[in-house]
Amino acid sequence: MNETVKFSCVVDGSPRYRHEAWIWSTTLLRIARRQPSEVVMHLVEGVDGREFDFLRDLGVEIRTVPRFDERHPYSNKLSQLHSEALRDADLVVLTDCDIAFADDVDGLFSGLKMVAAKTVDLARPSYDHWRRIFAAAGFDSEPGLALATHSREPTFARNFNGGVYVLTREAFAAIGSAWPRWNRWLLDRPEVLGDLTFHTDQVAFGLATHELGLAVYELPPRFNYPTHLVDPLPSDPVMLHYHQHLDDAGYLRTIGQDAVDAKIRRVNRVLAAERHAAS
Repeated sequence: MNETVKFSCVVDGSPRYRHEAWIWSTTLLRIARRQPSEVVMHLVEGVDGREFDFLRDLGVEIRTVPRFDERHPYSNKLSQLHSEALRDADLVVLTDCDIAFADDVDGLFSGLKMVAAKTVDLARPSYDHWRRIFAAAGFDSEPGLALATHSREPTFARNFNGGVYVLTREAFAAIGSAWPRWNRWLLDRPEVLGDLTFHTDQVAFGLATHELGLAVYELPPRFNYPTHLVDPLPSDPVMLHYHQHLDDAGYLRTIGQDAVDAKIRRVNRVLAAERHAAS
């Protein structure tokens, strides 16, 4: 693959996010074997960048970005959309901090058209709720239908889990204005999402890709595998989305699926070795 790739996350100021950023960068470099030049960590204004000097020393680019909107801290991830560090990449991978890379990720780009993402684990919002969102947004069409990967309940076909988005250069440029616009549209109208405002950035992404008509490839769950849900799906995961499902020592918890637990133990061995080397 000759395309240039950038992997990016946004780190907020709490100790939780700093620990997650360490897991993210360590596993991306040590297990997924990505080059430091492919990795960009964006720090929200106010985060002490000195904590990540060890990454700068490795060649990882560290950028500071403004807060997106005080009403919804989880939408700070949108601040990376105008980062100069990502603009010229052929492929951009935007992830949450709570992603651990458990294997080689080259398959992440197979089948990519303009956008690749995984359908949500659970149908939040539900399909009926999405119909109301479409009506409020002024869309004439009905939302496309898909089933949530874990609960198998109906939802909008572009209701993607926000943990992993893969974008071509064209898609990244197109979504740079549409995604923030829909995000603020939702924040200005909290009644549209009601008690699901937590999912504002995720819903806004779905609205933006629908409005723009971006061709989407649905990622298999192994590239955004939730480890926090009961009754986990059998899988041989590549990227573990652990949602704070950590033990008291800060390592990923196993879940009772042999293939998944083998990958979790692999991640934990690498993290333990990095801690030991740094002590």
